[in-house]
Amino acid sequence: MDQELYKNIMFRDCNIDDPFFDTLKEDYPGFESWFKRKSDAGEKGYVSKNNLGKIRAFLYLKENECESVGSLPAINRMKIGTLKVDSEYEGQRLGEGAVGLALWKWQASPNNQVYVTVFPKHEDTIGILMKYGFKHETEKDNGEYVFIKDKRDLQYDIYGFSSFPYLNPDFRGGKYIPIEAVYHDQMFPYSTLMHTNQESDYTSVSNGIVKSYIATPNGTILYRPGDIALIYRISPDPPKSLKSVVTSFCTISTVTWVRNDYEIKISYEEFVKKIGNKTVYTNEKLKEVYNKRNVLIIELINNGYLGAGNNVNYNWLKSMGLFEDHPYEVKLTHDDVLKILKEGGKNENDIIINKS
Repeated sequence: MDQELYKNIMFRDCNIDDPFFDTLKEDYPGFESWFKRKSDAGEKGYVSKNNLGKIRAFLYLKENECESVGSLPAINRMKIGTLKVDSEYEGQRLGEGAVGLALWKWQASPNNQVYVTVFPKHEDTIGILMKYGFKHETEKDNGEYVFIKDKRDLQYDIYGFSSFPYLNPDFRGGKYIPIEAVYHDQMFPYSTLMHTNQESDYTSVSNGIVKSYIATPNGTILYRPGDIALIYRISPDPPKSLKSVVTSFCTISTVTWVRNDYEIKISYEEFVKKIGNKTVYTNEKLKEVYNKRNVLIIELINNGYLGAGNNVNYNWLKSMGLFEDHPYEVKLTHDDVLKILKEGGKNENDIIINKS
């Protein structure tokens, strides 16, 4: 792609005098000396910049922190050391994306716990943390809340937020979500392909973990909250049987019928509000889609991606008897989903934590 949402770059390559860091200096006395120590030590942070090179968001992870925090004893944990989004970009879901990135890194780490400290005034950040399963565990002497998430204490619900990025071990089955390449690459920026030019202008839907897919089937179709959605990128280039691939996997959180056989279920205003900034469609496209015979919104939580070299193509799916119909109509069992994810390089034990 022409740019990345978050680049892992050296602290020394970030300008501490950038106004982006002003509020961190205000909140944390000694921030500048801390930043210099990290720079001198050659440490890196995840930085998101706009097209002009302005910092939009900054995420620093310490993957093996052993310290007491509040009332919590000193054990090895992953620490989200810094998480900040520029106020100019609030509402563009960069905070949600940063938390998602941190949790993917935590998922791949040996640590059971990940934690972050945040002042009570940062209500938006606290809301995101709690939505994604962090618990307010204790407080520091400076008044910061300590939020923690533990692999041994995941909370599962049908919507899939609390246990993110892990899949619910009791998911019933799965479905394909077919998406044209031009939309796919904007919705799922981490879902890269080999030998394929993927260019996209990143928007709020790119930044966030939650996506809204708008389906316009010929008839009634069955997509259920709690099922796993396998994202199927429809390639515009031949041979499509090799280049159309499953790239990502999501949990279906909600399904909302907008029109069913032309019968209006929700108004256009409700339709637009429900989708919010979780779609790649323009206003003109939304108006066009709304008037189709059947329309439904499938909200997705992007649990993970397979990555370049691991995407599963149509030929393999077809040969395994896993793609025998139109994508909307294919019903995948629990085992079918795991078989596809295994072919895509995912170890079941790395994406599902079974209840004891």
